[in-house]
Amino acid sequence: MFPKSHISQFDCQISQPIILDMKYIACLVLAWLLVTLTYARAEDPDDSRIIGQILQTRNAIINATGDSNALFLAFWDFDGTTMKGDCSEGLREDGHLVYAGLAQLAIEHGLSEIYPADGGFEKFWNDYTNMDARIGHWLAYPFIAQMLRGAKVDDVSELSRHYFATTLSNYLRASSVRIIGELKRGGVESHIVSASAELFVRGASASLDIPTKHIHGIQVKITEGRLTEELVYPITWNIGKREKIQEVVAEAEHREVGKKVYVLAGFGDSYHTDGPFLEYIAKQPLPAGKTISVFYDNTNVPVEYRGLFYQASHRATVSGK
Repeated sequence: MFPKSHISQFDCQISQPIILDMKYIACLVLAWLLVTLTYARAEDPDDSRIIGQILQTRNAIINATGDSNALFLAFWDFDGTTMKGDCSEGLREDGHLVYAGLAQLAIEHGLSEIYPADGGFEKFWNDYTNMDARIGHWLAYPFIAQMLRGAKVDDVSELSRHYFATTLSNYLRASSVRIIGELKRGGVESHIVSASAELFVRGASASLDIPTKHIHGIQVKITEGRLTEELVYPITWNIGKREKIQEVVAEAEHREVGKKVYVLAGFGDSYHTDGPFLEYIAKQPLPAGKTISVFYDNTNVPVEYRGLFYQASHRATVSGK
């Protein structure tokens, strides 16, 4: 289980109106500078090839169709792919806590009706890990969002934004941040599709320079500004990630009738969680060029995915931690 070490350093009062003091603004500025300055030293061997293929495919489609108004998209897994560790569960290395997850912070700040702030995280962690091991991810992952029932949406959102600004932004993958930035400059819009609670992962919006509406995670219904236990489908795990991507594309096409939408790339690090959406993207037909599905691991490729994904590696975080 994760101890409470360093959690007391979190200094915003969730139950009070949030005031952005100079300390908080300084944290945001520092996080932005850290991410920006890392571009120059962040490149892993695969970065340029990945960026080059995606942008070349975009240009090839424009040249082949004459349509410069088309929308070009890339989809990213978050935990492990865009960020080192897990924003919900936290990160441990060699038995030592590196950072606590947002599930722990939320409970300890009184944002769960199920688990009390004092000692509740220990019970949650026992319930969650047993559920994950004995039943499966399909039940455990949504439970993190469900255990926040009764919490105000604004309070969970502010907790997430603050923790990313002060702590979690240090653990963003330097390579992923660089690729997202280069794609944006080249006219390709990135979306996150995560199996973490949507309100948690949306806290990374400012650090990644991705609009919150482009960050998708596990959702529960909201009633009068408070979270409920009722899940919103699709659940963004396994085939649910593919279904969410299809939903995003359909909504974009509906929003601007006649506008073409092309999915050019996908990024993930788990065959079980990300394999279905990466396969879907890898097999997308395009009028020119070729899609790329990037997988950040090169071990034990399942038979059904062999030859489909570009096997890449990324090691550094934006902070070097």
